[in-house]
Amino acid sequence: MARNSVLIILVWCFSVFSFSLLAEEKKVLPFKIAYAESWAPISVGSANTVTGILPQLMESIIQQRMGIPVEHHGFPWARAQQAVKSGEVDAFITTPTAERLKFSRTSQSIVFPLRFQPIVRSGSEEEFRFKSEIDITTTLKSKRYCDVLGNGWAKVFYRKKNMKYLVVPTLDICLKHLAQGQTDIIIHAEPVATSFIKKLRLEEQLKILPIVMDSSPKFPLLVSKESPFGQAFIDNFDETLTHMKNEGLWERLITSSPFAAK
Repeated sequence: MARNSVLIILVWCFSVFSFSLLAEEKKVLPFKIAYAESWAPISVGSANTVTGILPQLMESIIQQRMGIPVEHHGFPWARAQQAVKSGEVDAFITTPTAERLKFSRTSQSIVFPLRFQPIVRSGSEEEFRFKSEIDITTTLKSKRYCDVLGNGWAKVFYRKKNMKYLVVPTLDICLKHLAQGQTDIIIHAEPVATSFIKKLRLEEQLKILPIVMDSSPKFPLLVSKESPFGQAFIDNFDETLTHMKNEGLWERLITSSPFAAK
């Protein structure tokens, strides 16, 4: 009798252990994404307190549509790239350079287009004369341009056009110069410019023109080769994002995010 009791207990323990293992196997791993910690309103916040347009967009795609929980991690940008390279996090959203493709796989779908658009004084000559990108090197070439130290896009953009521009530490300085007539045109990422203009209360003085530069960067999702989320995940991600674009949801998310209005 005692032997049977021991056998029953052993069978029960084994069943509980097996059930626990099965439950653990069914537990879905979170998909960890790295962001720049100081890029409002696109992404802002350190550690796991990141908010912004990109975190909201990734939750809509991966968590709500694909059913995989998402973790957001904010870092200084160089640290974010290293975290993806080492597999500390699974992915980031950025330009797929040759160096980055050595340690990551890219989605085919574009997650986020960072639209660089001109900012001018409301009612100025530039507002009425600026009709297309070609005007920068023709009728508007003699105008005074301004951008931010460390903006690699601006550096390449103006070098290709063989033009000089004023370089300042932060975008708010450029915008104040523009409002005061010390410079004429800024070409910068629209969500970032909109956020700064609202914070500086310059909505009536400055205007962002609806002209998108051809060289504006388009960011896919880059998934670390060290991540447990492999090509099957990327294929599913591409398919899901394509459906959202066809529904018009993606465009609404990137243009009407509440973070862009702050």
